[in-house]
Amino acid sequence: MSDLLVLAVAANGRITLNSLPSYFPVGGVKPCYFYRKKVAIGGTEGSLTGAYAGSDMICLFADASGVYWFKGNRGQIEKIGSQAHFKKLLRQISLNKLEESSLPVKKMKTEKKKTSKKKEKRRNEQEERKKKKAE
Repeated sequence: MSDLLVLAVAANGRITLNSLPSYFPVGGVKPCYFYRKKVAIGGTEGSLTGAYAGSDMICLFADASGVYWFKGNRGQIEKIGSQAHFKKLLRQISLNKLEESSLPVKKMKTEKKKTSKKKEKRRNEQEERKKKKAE
């Protein structure tokens, strides 16, 4: 899959391919988005920063044969067509120059172990204090 674009859209109803430009008029507020040029199926994760509570998520992407698609907030799939049509849509929603979003940094398991050891140490110290007070 390529050109994966996920957008946060504040909408009360169904967002369609044709209605999308009305949510982001040229010169208006730019959409909050997550974008990756190449995506391995099931091989990546990302986060959409700056999205507001109650946002609906829609996505645009190209399949393996280069056909572009729109997936709306109610799960409906609509065909965009060629890359030229995709780029035209991006211009209509003020996203002429997409920048790839960074992937979140995965926390190392050792950090969790350190935290667990600290908690365990505190518990042991508290138990020892209780024993001393009881004596």
